[in-house]
Amino acid sequence: MRNVEPHVAAVGALAAYNLVQNLVIPDNVYVPANLAATAGLVAFAVKSGTPLDAMGLGWAHVGNGLRLGGAVATGLGAATAAALSTGRLDQWLLDERARGHKRGGAAYRSLVRFPLGTALFEEVAFRGVLDGLWRRRAGAGTARVVGAAAFGAWHLLPTFRGYPAMAIGSGPTATIRERCIAAVSGAVITGLSGFGFTALRERSDSVAAPWLTHAAINAGSYLLARRAWQAAGV
Repeated sequence: MRNVEPHVAAVGALAAYNLVQNLVIPDNVYVPANLAATAGLVAFAVKSGTPLDAMGLGWAHVGNGLRLGGAVATGLGAATAAALSTGRLDQWLLDERARGHKRGGAAYRSLVRFPLGTALFEEVAFRGVLDGLWRRRAGAGTARVVGAAAFGAWHLLPTFRGYPAMAIGSGPTATIRERCIAAVSGAVITGLSGFGFTALRERSDSVAAPWLTHAAINAGSYLLARRAWQAAGV
């Protein structure tokens, strides 16, 4: 991709890595593989002439990002705690991917896998590298749209594959049509959420804000699902 513009090459690289992550990388190396990919994307963008500040990765604004992200994450945490205490949503949260996890496994997923393996990679990739590259080339408006669309598309394959195990899924009998509908619907919802994550990044000038928010959403959703299974006696 020597003659491809960096902002376009970044989209292609993410598309390729999406396939690798979902079809090749074993689950036990998910976190280190994503951390390595994160470093690679940042190095590529810097080499292309994009400064860290333009990607929301500069140290000067980390404090702003941590404060804003921390405030949002705290609010989400309080909402999660309230939902956990009532148990009213349990029947809608029985996701097979959170079934039967012991405390150690739950702690690893909540404190390592989701914050570092998922949220950090995706926020640096989409709100950091991709956003920074596209802003320099096509402006903020185009960068927001491209970032949101790419973020939504990123979730097509994992949603298609994971649908049978989801709380809204229909189990092993799920049809291809059902999986496709779920994948497209999930991609649209996720893509729209990308605009919210970008707004946090813009307001704080730091990827730290959407990272903490993203991590809180993922960990909170997982803990709610795990709590639902525990309430069901599993």
